[in-house]
Amino acid sequence: MNIVSYLTDIYGYGNPIFIKDIRIGRKSKTAIREEFYRAYKKGELEREGPGVYSIPKKDEDFPPVVTFEEIVRKKYIYPVDTIEGLEFLFVEGYYSGLKFLNQIGMSQQVPAILEVTTNKTGSKKRYYTNGKQVAIIRKSRTKIDNTNYKILQFLDMFSFVSLEEVKDNRQLLRNYIAKQGFSKNLFCNYIKYYGFQTLKKITEGGLIDAFN
Repeated sequence: MNIVSYLTDIYGYGNPIFIKDIRIGRKSKTAIREEFYRAYKKGELEREGPGVYSIPKKDEDFPPVVTFEEIVRKKYIYPVDTIEGLEFLFVEGYYSGLKFLNQIGMSQQVPAILEVTTNKTGSKKRYYTNGKQVAIIRKSRTKIDNTNYKILQFLDMFSFVSLEEVKDNRQLLRNYIAKQGFSKNLFCNYIKYYGFQTLKKITEGGLIDAFN
């Protein structure tokens, strides 16, 4: 079996491939790593970082490039390969910190360091590096799945914004709550995982009655 053809059928071109996830029959991890290395030396695989590869498409003038964000997203947020567009069904994490503030419009600043909360680590806080690029990885307060990741992501935000920032962005946050359809029951189910300061910011920030 040609390992590159096998990987191409599964992953396609320009997508991150984590060598630790590869299983080929009864081949040992050592044998698989050796095949990856030989394919890399032949130019059939690109090395994107420690233990991360991709398949280049050489017949294009501008072949797809695997970005650091794609690697982080595949490793910690959507680690299960599935049909394109259905990744959210298998969600294991979410962006937090400045990345999330940027996504919802509370900040125009593009984060220099990605922050992710995920099921895929047991550490309260650790760093994932690839060359000079760094991501902060945090474990979740409770297990993340497709039914709760949005409310957990939202509640996490109050750990790194001030009450003044909440008040200044009250209408934006109320609109976000309405858009996501966060109910009072959903809020009550998950606020228990957060401290008093989170509840205080939500209450004094004028958001509590926005949960329908």
